[in-house]
This record gives sequence, C-alpha cells and structure tokens, in this order.
Amino acid sequence: MANIGFLNADQRGSFIGKIETLAFTNVIALRPVQSSNPNAPKFDMMARSAANSWIKIGAVFEQVARTSGEVFYQGRIDDPSMAKPMDVALFRNEEGGYNVAWTRRRTRQELPSGREGEEATMPANVDDGLGESTADNQVMH
Repeated sequence: MANIGFLNADQRGSFIGKIETLAFTNVIALRPVQSSNPNAPKFDMMARSAANSWIKIGAVFEQVARTSGEVFYQGRIDDPSMAKPMDVALFRNEEGGYNVAWTRRRTRQELPSGREGEEATMPANVDDGLGESTADNQVMH
C-alpha cells in the first residue's frame, strides 16, 4: 500500500484533506452517511470541483482488522474524468486524522487460493489441450 493523501479534522470536526497522485490531485472530504442499514457506507467521499462545489466521488465502509482489531475504512473513488476507479483505505494517524492509502486491485486469478500445497485439479474427462496423461503408463522394474 502507498500513502497518497491525508484527512485532518477541521474546527467543525469535519475531515478534509488531499489526495495527490500523478493522475488525480484534489481536495477531498468525508461526509457522514445517515443510515440505519448496517451495510451502508460510513462516509461519502467528496471532492472539491473547479467550481468550488463538493461532488460525491465514492464511499468508504467501516472495517475491522482481524489481527489488531483496529477500525479503518475501505472504499472506492470513481469519476468520469478518471481512467480507472481508485481503491482506497483510510487509517487513523497520530494527529487524529487519517492517512489515505492506495493499493492496486488484484483480479481473482492473481489472489492466492488459500490452500497452500494443494495442486489445482480439473474435473475428469475434460480436454485441457495438453494431450493424454502418461501417469498410468509407468514401467515397473
């Protein structure tokens, strides 16, 4: 993960900061989401437009780290002006604000299977294009 920005509390308690990458640089803020749905995002992510208005560009959901129990927020930023969506995570910093971290989304094929040491198996009678198996044709001496 790479830190690409920050959010600090202003005098009203709102979190405002900045994300800065080669392709995206903007003032951002968190707007609390009012919902009784436990699956709703915790915050909408807002960006300041060139016209100085706030535009919703994403949302973050509350998560809890399995190992430490630390609460953090994870979500996605997207806008028609962006080539690709940006997955972000917000982690508390020592100043009481958040560091904004980014990591490249991995496809399912890139993710580990979770079963180390196990070989992938294919269903029987499936032509994989690799030819016939010679496993049963071993010569015993």
